[in-house]
Amino acid sequence: MKLLKWISVIAVTVTVTSILLFTFTQPEFKATAQIKIPWCNLPKYPILMYVGATFAIGLLLGFFAAAYYYIVGQAGIRAKKKEIKRLEGAVADANAELERTRDSATQAKKEVKRLEGVIVEMTAEIDSLRDAAGSSGAGSRKKNTASMKAVGEKDWLV
Repeated sequence: MKLLKWISVIAVTVTVTSILLFTFTQPEFKATAQIKIPWCNLPKYPILMYVGATFAIGLLLGFFAAAYYYIVGQAGIRAKKKEIKRLEGAVADANAELERTRDSATQAKKEVKRLEGVIVEMTAEIDSLRDAAGSSGAGSRKKNTASMKAVGEKDWLV
């Protein structure tokens, strides 16, 4: 495919060059003409010189325009590269902060599970203590209150 492309480019270039060469070698282009400038009289030059000068001026203007846009484009690219590096740093910082947050969240979940286990153990221990206290302390308390008289009443037997 590349070979076909280059062959076509060369063929078009040779064709255009031949057309221009055969056109500008005609006797009409060898005739002379004078440039009319109101404040200056210039000598007569062949028309071919005017065509060549016009072509050269166009080439120079095109070169300067291309160079200008190349320089401006490269400056824009450098600015964008700096911006990309700055944003990559910001993304790396954000990812590191996210990772630290994930780690601390994981540690917090582990701590919550550990504390839940401790709470379950303590609840079981408190329940067993209540059961133990309820079986011995509750009966004696009932005995004491059953035999005691209300405040202000006198015991007739004593």
